[in-house]
Amino acid sequence: MTRTFFCRYLIISMLLLSAMIAGAQQLPRPKIGLALSGGGAKGLAHIGVLKAIDSAGLNIDYVSGTSMGAIIGSLYAIGYDADTILTIARSINWNRLLSNRSSLNAFIMEEKNEYGRYAVELPMQDGKFRLPSGVLESEELWLKFNELYYPAYGIRNFDGLPRPFKCIATDLATGEVIVLDKGDLISAVRASMAIPSVFTAVVIDNKKLVDGGLVRNFPVSDVRKMGADIVVGSDVSSELLSADKLTSPLQILTQIAFFKEATSSKQEIALCDYFIDHPIEKYSSGSFGSSDSLIAIGLETGLAYYPIFKKLADSLNAIYGIPEKIVYPSVPEKIRIRQIVSDSLKYISMPFLRRMLGLKEGQEYTVKELEASIRQAFGTRYFNKLYYQLEPVSEGVADIRLIAEENVPITAKLAVNYSSLTNIMLIANITVRDFIGKQSRSMLAAGISENPRLRLEHTQIWGSKKLPLAWISEYYLERQEVTQFEDYKALGVYRLFSQYLDTRLQVAYKRRQLYGAGIHLEKVSVKPQTQSRISIDGRNTYLQAYLRYEYNSHDRLFLPRRGTYFLFEPSFIFSQKLNVSYNSSGDPIENPDSLGIGYDPFLRAKMQVQKVLPVGSKNFITLQTEAAANFNTNQFVFHDFIVGGMQPMMRNQVTMAGIQDASLFVNSLIKGSINWRYQFSGSVYTACSYSLMYHSFLKDQLAPVEGKLLSGYALTLGFDSPIGPLEFSFIYSDQSRRLKNYVNMGFRFSRGMF
Repeated sequence: MTRTFFCRYLIISMLLLSAMIAGAQQLPRPKIGLALSGGGAKGLAHIGVLKAIDSAGLNIDYVSGTSMGAIIGSLYAIGYDADTILTIARSINWNRLLSNRSSLNAFIMEEKNEYGRYAVELPMQDGKFRLPSGVLESEELWLKFNELYYPAYGIRNFDGLPRPFKCIATDLATGEVIVLDKGDLISAVRASMAIPSVFTAVVIDNKKLVDGGLVRNFPVSDVRKMGADIVVGSDVSSELLSADKLTSPLQILTQIAFFKEATSSKQEIALCDYFIDHPIEKYSSGSFGSSDSLIAIGLETGLAYYPIFKKLADSLNAIYGIPEKIVYPSVPEKIRIRQIVSDSLKYISMPFLRRMLGLKEGQEYTVKELEASIRQAFGTRYFNKLYYQLEPVSEGVADIRLIAEENVPITAKLAVNYSSLTNIMLIANITVRDFIGKQSRSMLAAGISENPRLRLEHTQIWGSKKLPLAWISEYYLERQEVTQFEDYKALGVYRLFSQYLDTRLQVAYKRRQLYGAGIHLEKVSVKPQTQSRISIDGRNTYLQAYLRYEYNSHDRLFLPRRGTYFLFEPSFIFSQKLNVSYNSSGDPIENPDSLGIGYDPFLRAKMQVQKVLPVGSKNFITLQTEAAANFNTNQFVFHDFIVGGMQPMMRNQVTMAGIQDASLFVNSLIKGSINWRYQFSGSVYTACSYSLMYHSFLKDQLAPVEGKLLSGYALTLGFDSPIGPLEFSFIYSDQSRRLKNYVNMGFRFSRGMF
């Protein structure tokens, strides 16, 4: 719309106000409504309009909104002013909030190694694996809403908010407009923004509701029906694309879905007295990575309308006086919980849920404490969704109703991975809960590839909050072909095959640290695929008893942005049973003892430390130290540490920037590295690494190399995609003096942490 359009309505408004001056004492003050459209990330521009309205002193009586407009509008209706909403919007990590990635810190130690490893999870319902109604449940979004809407927890009729409010959703079954004006405010707003196939639908009054933008993206008529005499409308939606711009099936489907709404929007625009259109054509609904730019555009647009709002506010205040300032309801800092109730549990018991929450009836809690308890229960991975509603009982007292959507007992998970070492791999997982006893998880995972992997695991949770005891048993199989190097030059190919049985007991405290002890039976075989100067052909079976201390405060399994990981594992290897032969240039070595190889019991230890430090919002520094040693100088066959590569993809592998996988086999090592990662946006990043290693200080390897100091570099360009990190690296070592490339795509199937 042109500026002439605004001026025309301003003149009309002024004339009406002038005509009312004489009888102002008898006439009621005109009610002003605010309508905010949907538009995903583009809806952040609405904040600039609110800022201009507040700065002008213009009183808003009614608010309506759809999708992102419902979020911004409802916060304003509660009583948050524009400055507070602006602060909230700038402080939120939108990529984390609008994703399925809860912080790894929320999960118990027994679940951390599996959470976030798969691109797709398919629950089995009625005997069939089914896709969810949307990709994102967004547990963190529910919890953030609980925090933001806490001041209005006791209000069940939205007319009772400081500014009466309505939002729009769509009935998924009928396609009808659903106007939400009562009930749980959080559920209403979440339904209004549930973009089909992106966010899961929300059930309210037995109806599955999705994004209201499908049917009424700009709810001006609704704020008119609420009683608004004057309407300010802020629209951030995009017009339908022209035929020449429809270049993909997704664009065509989206265009069809919004045909009906496009006609409705034209009618809604005509109902505005002040229509505000934002210059954000180059942005999309998913441009949350450009949130600062969208907010800045909204502030600039609002500044242009400030004189109009100021004149209107001054005129109304001169006639009717200054209205009372809107504030959100006063609520106590802590709420006493009378009862903990839930009617949505199918598979787990209420006593188990109460124990996982750690809440006690009759006690008082802050919102942050309630959030922490929900994350604690969600971290058991028994739930796909878990949030709460506070139902007021009396002043400062409420019942807490838990809305739970449990993970079904059987879930299939899928991922795909490609690396320079393993080549392409399809990863499939079947997880069954409570199949062998309550509070248990049984899992079968397979990496289908020319270098296959298999993991069969059973985890049983015992104990109590004071003694969180767990028993874990695991079978693991791995076959890997690796290049044999000498002085960093490829000489041949080995096939490594290993399988082990492991069982251990562990106690894990505060979801960050565990103490464990276990026994490990492993069988390893080595078979040369090509002839080389010295080759080994045979197998070894042995037992390994170990102790383990592990600390993990990383926020993510892959590409963490903060936190510390520490592992210390001393062990004792014994009962070795070997059947092995040694060859030199294809001829058998008649006297293997001349190689100085022994198979007596020995001690072994390894330690890993990784510290991730955020530097601002886009830079992350990772400091890493790793040490490992076999404390017997003649045990380098079958037990040596395999050095090289950017990802820990196989048995005994120690990553080292700069050299290829399995470039060295060493008996002992100390490594330090530093990695700097810069996030261009929420998903695209670049990183550079430097590693320094001192190795073989207890014993030279079978095929020794010159020097025991190793240094390497890596430069990486990556994309944090829904199927996992996609990383393309160039690597270089001062010792090999070769520039190589390394590729990793997707979530990996491996033993090691890093």
